[in-house]
Amino acid sequence: MADISVIVPVYNSERYLEKTLNSILKQSFRDFELILVDDGSADLSGEICDKYAEKDKRIVVIHKKNGGICSARNAGMEIAKGQYIAFCDNDDLYLDGLLEDNYYLADKYDADVVRFSRRRTDSLNGKVIAVRETKGFQTGYIPSSKFEKFYEQINNAGEGVWAGLYKREFLEKYNIKFNENMKYGYEDLYFMIQIYMHQPSIVLNSKVYYHWIMRYDHSTSAKINKNNIDSLMVCLLEKWNLYKKYRMEETKKYLWIKELSARICQVIKYVGPEKAGLKLKERIDVIKYFATCSVFDERFRFNTMLKMIKQTGVGSAGICWMFSHRLYFVLYCLIIGKNFRMY
Repeated sequence: MADISVIVPVYNSERYLEKTLNSILKQSFRDFELILVDDGSADLSGEICDKYAEKDKRIVVIHKKNGGICSARNAGMEIAKGQYIAFCDNDDLYLDGLLEDNYYLADKYDADVVRFSRRRTDSLNGKVIAVRETKGFQTGYIPSSKFEKFYEQINNAGEGVWAGLYKREFLEKYNIKFNENMKYGYEDLYFMIQIYMHQPSIVLNSKVYYHWIMRYDHSTSAKINKNNIDSLMVCLLEKWNLYKKYRMEETKKYLWIKELSARICQVIKYVGPEKAGLKLKERIDVIKYFATCSVFDERFRFNTMLKMIKQTGVGSAGICWMFSHRLYFVLYCLIIGKNFRMY
């Protein structure tokens, strides 16, 4: 049995795949299996997977009918034999020491989860337009019994599943899998919430080990997909259940306000001007649809907003207050800003 199973869902990534695989195979840590799940690629990605498997006995290849990234990851998890499971997307990069350093921490503390930092590079037409790194959490071990106390640190570690190691026994015990109904985003968030619902022991490692490359020309759709909004609504309901389970709905309500305001901004940006062909009314209708999620049933009154400003700042509290009072057009103008255009 390998110490780690690294799962890579592969779909039409012939331009980037070899660089990704090389970044994993050159890791100083050697006791791992690499599971490549070819999810019905129409380009040469499947052949590249087979070529690499012929050269390295640690590589296992699955060829399957296209079912989406969640289906591909689940297929890899079904055959994984490692003590811990790790993930990598087919166009991202592992940085030096990712497996060795984080497996050391996982083994030292017998942790259910290890979370580490990532670097994000945004590119458009091959040009880098922004580089950011995960910030806002400290390195340390958090036993299961202290999950609620240190939840803010845990939450600040982000939601990308590739920025972590996960004990396979823990995932199997609680039947934690990816939601295959989520086709256009938020599948990572859902997966992490399911893990946190079962109070794992966690090691946080603030060092950067993963390079996430966001290629807007490759990843951004010109159309809005309702599944994206539906998936986010499911995740918010699950996350509210998480808050209630650990009795954080009052003790950490400021975090919930920050969460909601951030998601409101995400949705408004999602229907922004770059979505060609949409009339303004259609954009506002998507925002209104998002507002039907039951987590917004509570109306944030003015006195609530004033109380939360001290902990969240004017922005987060103000956004939630305006959203709960159906000021969708005002929020759209404020958040889109100079990019606002009347279609």
